[in-house]
Amino acid sequence: MNFGGETMRHKIRWIALSSVIVALTVAAILFFTLDQKYDLHYTVSAPQVKEGTLEIVLDVQSTPLSKDRTVSFYIGDKNIAIQSCTGADGVSVPAQQTDDALSFALKRGGKVSLVYQISLGASGKHGQRGSVREDYCVFDGGQALLLPMEFYQDGYPQEEAVVRSLQVSMNPREGWTAVLPFEELREVSWADAYNLSNDAFAMGNFTQYFSAEQTGGAAVYGLAGEEARFSEDLSSGVAALRAYYAQRFGMEEQPYQILLLPDDGEAVIGGAGIHSVCATFDETSRRDWELLSHRMFHAYFDSRIPTQTFHAAPNLWFYEGLATYYENASMSALPEKQREQLGIRPEWQFQSLFNRYLTIRIKDPALFSFAPMDEALISESEGRKEFLHYIQAPLVVKLVEDRASELSGRQDAVLHAILADPDADFSCAALLSDLLGAEAGEVYNRWFQSEELLPLWEEADPSYPEQRALDDVADVETMLASWMTSQLGQYPCDLPDLETARRLQNLPIFQEASFADAETEQLVKEHCPVIWTLLKQYALRAQVCGVPFDEPMLRYALLADEENLQKWEDWLTTQGVPVDNTRANIQGESS
Repeated sequence: MNFGGETMRHKIRWIALSSVIVALTVAAILFFTLDQKYDLHYTVSAPQVKEGTLEIVLDVQSTPLSKDRTVSFYIGDKNIAIQSCTGADGVSVPAQQTDDALSFALKRGGKVSLVYQISLGASGKHGQRGSVREDYCVFDGGQALLLPMEFYQDGYPQEEAVVRSLQVSMNPREGWTAVLPFEELREVSWADAYNLSNDAFAMGNFTQYFSAEQTGGAAVYGLAGEEARFSEDLSSGVAALRAYYAQRFGMEEQPYQILLLPDDGEAVIGGAGIHSVCATFDETSRRDWELLSHRMFHAYFDSRIPTQTFHAAPNLWFYEGLATYYENASMSALPEKQREQLGIRPEWQFQSLFNRYLTIRIKDPALFSFAPMDEALISESEGRKEFLHYIQAPLVVKLVEDRASELSGRQDAVLHAILADPDADFSCAALLSDLLGAEAGEVYNRWFQSEELLPLWEEADPSYPEQRALDDVADVETMLASWMTSQLGQYPCDLPDLETARRLQNLPIFQEASFADAETEQLVKEHCPVIWTLLKQYALRAQVCGVPFDEPMLRYALLADEENLQKWEDWLTTQGVPVDNTRANIQGESS
């Protein structure tokens, strides 16, 4: 008898059994404790039921190693209509909807299909946001795709993945082509969600006119049958902008999609992210080239620096200022032929911005005099944010860039300083310290933390066209009236009336009227005589109406008060000046 052998066999069996028990125990523990992320799959169908709407199926799939949970998706300002919410068995799953979110239970290993409709075409600052037309449908991801609430929560770790995988599929009409910015996202974090929200999605009668190889990595699409719009000049312009930014960001060519919609009188923006941009585009419009460049800057910047740091106050203004600075600076990169056709002279780009800045800062200081670092205090006013982000901020960036380049002898000093340490916690004060040394404190105190007028008088060019100066004034008045009227109900728009001003400018009372101290008035006059003449007229109007020029509600007193409107007309009549069109230049009334 071999008792030792038998004992050994028992031991082996026991060890094997124990191993199985341990493995099963570990598996059970893992099964009940691990919490794998869930998967999202969006299927977007071309509008069929209701004009101007998309139907979207959102499939939310849990894994066997996920816990039971409640998932919540951000609604925000989306115009949404829930059609159904069902499990894999077709049984209805209760969904709770609030003003901001839609929530439902997701079981371990379960699947929920949410069917909803989204309305497109809301008015935005660059036209309709998304659009459904006879031959195409375009939208940005943030407009149509419900994303998890975690991406919108302050303080949520930006590096932490919320979703295991995310896919978007298109279900286009027969004959349509789908243009998607990506195939699938894995381990989806805040940066992925931010980019997805901005990227353009499209389906329609699209065709590719230029390949990525022709334009520095950007495939260019448009509607079929529009070959005449997609000239070699357009391809050369796109390639020039791509090369300009690739050089400044030190990046190799990266995939990018540009969808250029025809300008049929109604502007459309279908998204602008790191992977794609879609918007109406007129090759002969300087403004459309500027906007395309602005959107390219964001694509390159957000690819290099995928962080929340620049996307909220107190740094958002500087981020947008950088984009607008480069939107203007990059115009020098366009081929000479295009610049001539578009009326672009690089030295005029910033003079145009400064003209707009001076006009509004002097005419309406109560609303538009603020320190850039006080961005959070004006966040509820879209009009004031527009002024800060796209007029004041790029001029602040230029002021810093010019001085930093003088000190270092290097162009693009501001951008290079940011890119040198993309993972650093950004602050404007630290940036200025690195770039300007001993001068940093003064620059920060005077033009970042105070309301002091920016001293960019050297941008003046004596050959600057008079009509372009008038366009600058009309454009900034129209833009701000549009935004401020939506906020305030009324914001009269004072379109320039140079003819009347010229009729009055030789009168002693005209010369005596004052809109600023003598030194500032002289600087304005030397910078742009047209702006000086129009501001003098505005000051004279205040004097005639008996309203102090420093009255906070001066615009309303002069342009919306019937008694003062009549006073001005009566006075003009005494001077032999026609008054037939004086009120035609005032727009922005309450609607």
